[in-house]
Amino acid sequence: MTARTLANSHPSLLDLLSPGMSVLDVGCGPGTLTAEMAVLVAPGQVVGMDVNPEMIRLAEASVPSTGTPNLTFYTADIRTSEWSERFDLANAARVLQWLPDPVVAVRRMAKAVAPGALVVLLDCDHTRARWAGEPDAWARFFSAFLAWRAGAGLDNAITRQLPAVARSAGLGDVELRPQVTSVRAGEPDFFRVAGAWRMIAESRGRQMVAASYVTERQRRAALDALTDWMQGADASHTVHEVCVVARRPA
Repeated sequence: MTARTLANSHPSLLDLLSPGMSVLDVGCGPGTLTAEMAVLVAPGQVVGMDVNPEMIRLAEASVPSTGTPNLTFYTADIRTSEWSERFDLANAARVLQWLPDPVVAVRRMAKAVAPGALVVLLDCDHTRARWAGEPDAWARFFSAFLAWRAGAGLDNAITRQLPAVARSAGLGDVELRPQVTSVRAGEPDFFRVAGAWRMIAESRGRQMVAASYVTERQRRAALDALTDWMQGADASHTVHEVCVVARRPA
């Protein structure tokens, strides 16, 4: 996650930022992109929030407040936040896919921005993820991953619902920006994009084991198989994402 930049992972947002803007970054994780936002909109204020306190600790440790005085991090859930007409832009990148009630989150984001301001939603369609020559162990794990997510009430193809989610939250001027990323072995971004699934197998995979969707042995086999696959000269991976840019009515 720390290898991400706005240019390589969220170019639509990069196009929307300008000096003086105030930004709310929902689900900021370790704060890598949030810190970049703060540099780009300075002296505008940027707030990064995440429900995971460990992520906020990482963000605060990696971005000293003395170096970025217009940046603040805090632990909170957007679904229970009370921000009102505070920001020029609210962003949630790859966050809604982990919520069973994404409309609730987007309504709070819409409330947090000023009238006429922007809400930006970027997310993945996991059903369209592709690996060239994927190992059988990984294919089985990924199938279990989709089943585990569905069992938890999470939408594996949330990108198809994002426009409706935005409109249900009262937003207008909804613009859809498809974002397809294909990487091949040997390319600069290959290990960042394809390797993100190793993080999934390490973190979410353990939750899948606890929920009995896979065994620990199957999780380890999938992780090892993916790691070996990434060393192959013919390996390639494609991710399908969509960015929705919407506006709170003036």
